[in-house]
Amino acid sequence: TKSTHANYAKVLLKIFDIIKKKYNLTFNKLDLFKIKFMKEYFLKEEVQKKMVVIFIPFKNLKKFRRIQYFFTKEFESYIPNTYLSILSIRSIKPLKYQKISQSGSYSWSFTNVADEIIRDMLFPGNIVGKRIFFFSKKDVTIQIYLEDKYKTFNNSKINLITRSLQSLIHKKIQIVLSA
Repeated sequence: TKSTHANYAKVLLKIFDIIKKKYNLTFNKLDLFKIKFMKEYFLKEEVQKKMVVIFIPFKNLKKFRRIQYFFTKEFESYIPNTYLSILSIRSIKPLKYQKISQSGSYSWSFTNVADEIIRDMLFPGNIVGKRIFFFSKKDVTIQIYLEDKYKTFNNSKINLITRSLQSLIHKKIQIVLSA
């Protein structure tokens, strides 16, 4: 809703100021963070914990990566029981349209866009491996092996990420932390 978006926008501006003072990083707020929209995900079992997914333009994502780890860390400490994930807005062009416009590229395929969404959601973790199981045409499970260098993932965060990825990609997803 608009009121939720406005409340988070105020919090995000405060966190930008905290990062600027605490980590001594220089950046332009207006250039980096043009929020297009955001969505909250809850688990039915744990209503008090939520996942906030913020979508920003793809061209701003590369600039934002410099401070994303610090930003996520400060956001999660500023608002308790809330996890943050930042995704870029990507386009999927059907192969038929790519052939008509003669602009064929694998980067616009559903598979590549889904992989990039998964990579964005699991930042700053490192994806070590991925398996895709086809049980039938409708029953596809993606199993992701994740290496957590910075110890930022716990079970509730992984459950919320899994829930949000399933609603974005429309496939069953399992995330396994590797030691």
